[in-house]
Amino acid sequence: MFFNVFAIILKICITIASHQIPVRIRNPVMKLFFTLIFAAILFSGCTKNNDVAPQNNNNNNSTGITPPDPASGLSHDDSIHMPKFNINRQMVKTSVSGSKLTLVFNENVDILFTAEAYQKISAIHLTEDFKTTLLNGFDFSTVAEGGNTTLNWVDDNLNNVILKKVTDTVIRNVNMVKINVNRPFTFFKSYSSNKDAVNAQAAFISKTDDTVVFTSYSYYNQKNYLPQSEAALLLYTK
Repeated sequence: MFFNVFAIILKICITIASHQIPVRIRNPVMKLFFTLIFAAILFSGCTKNNDVAPQNNNNNNSTGITPPDPASGLSHDDSIHMPKFNINRQMVKTSVSGSKLTLVFNENVDILFTAEAYQKISAIHLTEDFKTTLLNGFDFSTVAEGGNTTLNWVDDNLNNVILKKVTDTVIRNVNMVKINVNRPFTFFKSYSSNKDAVNAQAAFISKTDDTVVFTSYSYYNQKNYLPQSEAALLLYTK
């Protein structure tokens, strides 16, 4: 379109300049000058009429508000009820008495929730998974709600756990609530001889890659929220 219009204007200019169209300007130089001005005006008008508005190639229909990440599939309520862990290496003290090997696992776990979420929590649950450790299959005892000792059973509802401490804290300018669970699990096993028990103790102490997996979730208004898990190394000592 542009080249067709330009060709027509050029033809007019040449016609005028060659005296094929009569004009009243007698000076050839002035005639050519006004002819060029006339051509420029026509060219300017044509190009203005054919301007194309810039197109926005951004097809995301953005409103300027960042929407939630659809991949997460979590509501705000679900997100704030997801526990966060602060866990260091877990200590396991070993000892041998006669043919009996005793291993005291000192559970020390911090579970954190936002202060907003904690106001809407009826119960917090915590479980320990020893299946991939050398402790798997051992008998164990721990302390229950009333201070009594239980065998091969632990209450995962922290409402019933007396060996815990709840404190307020601030992390990155966010008000949080920290639940520290610090309770002993006493694992034990009897061997056929003292030597076997000592050898088993040595096997534990040489094991440096055992990990226990902690899992926690919260409950509120007849809803169990999504659990979160984190592993921690076990450090066996004498």
